[in-house]
Amino acid sequence: MSFVQEPSSPVRLRFSLNWKITAVAALALPLLLTLGFWQLDRGAEKRAIEASFAARQSAPPIELSGDNLEVLEPFQRVIARGQFDNEHTWLLDNKQRRGRVGYEVVSPFQLENGTWILVNRGWLQGTGDRQQLPPVPPVRGERSIFAELATVSHHPMLDASSLTSEWPRVVMAIETDAMAEQLGRPLAVPYLRIAETSPGAFETGWQAVNMTAHTHLGYAFQWFAMAAALVVWFLFANSNVLAWWRSRRSKK
Repeated sequence: MSFVQEPSSPVRLRFSLNWKITAVAALALPLLLTLGFWQLDRGAEKRAIEASFAARQSAPPIELSGDNLEVLEPFQRVIARGQFDNEHTWLLDNKQRRGRVGYEVVSPFQLENGTWILVNRGWLQGTGDRQQLPPVPPVRGERSIFAELATVSHHPMLDASSLTSEWPRVVMAIETDAMAEQLGRPLAVPYLRIAETSPGAFETGWQAVNMTAHTHLGYAFQWFAMAAALVVWFLFANSNVLAWWRSRRSKK
C-alpha cells in the first residue's frame, strides 16, 4: 500500500501590528531620517565653505587696514603690518596635532592705523604638565605678516573665560568681546590665522572647516542605514514574512 502525501497549503503573508514595536518605529524613524537629511544639508554647507576657501587661497593677498576689515570676505589672504602685544597672550586649550596635545597661541596685533586684531599664531606643543604652560617667544618690533581672515565660530559649551588673571591665559575658544574686555581695549570682530612663513608663527596647517563635507556624507549614510534597518526590523517583527519567504523558496 502506498501513501500519497498531500501538498501542504501555501503560507500566506500576514501582518499583525505590535503596538509597542509600532510606537518605537513611529518615533525613531522620523528622527533618523531628520538626522540624515540634516547631515546632507551640513555637507552642502561645508562644500560651499570649502569652495570659498579654495577661491580665496588662490587670490593674491590684500593689504589689511582697519578701514577695509568690514568689506573683506572670510579666508581672504592679507598682508598685515604692525606689532604684536607680547604681554597678553591666550592659549586655546585641547588642540591636538598628530596625537600630541598642545595649544593654539592667540596674540593681539596692532595695525599701523591703531586697530587691534587677534592673530592665531598656530599650534604649540604642551609640556605634558597642565600646571606648566609652554613658553611663548615674544615677537619684537614692527612686523609684516601674511595671514587669512577668519570669523569667530560660537559654541554653546566653549568660551573665552579664564580661571586666572595672569598671562598667558588658557581659554577654550576665541571670543572677541570677552577677550577685548580682558585686554581692556577694543578688538576687531574677525581675527587672523597666520601663515607659517610669517614671523611669530608656529605650526599652522589651517583648514577651512573642522569636519569636511565628505565626513558629513558619511554620517548621513549611517543615519539612513539605521532608518533602513529599522524598517526591516519593523516588517519582520510585525509579520510572518520570514515564514512566507521560506515557503516560497521550498516550492521552487
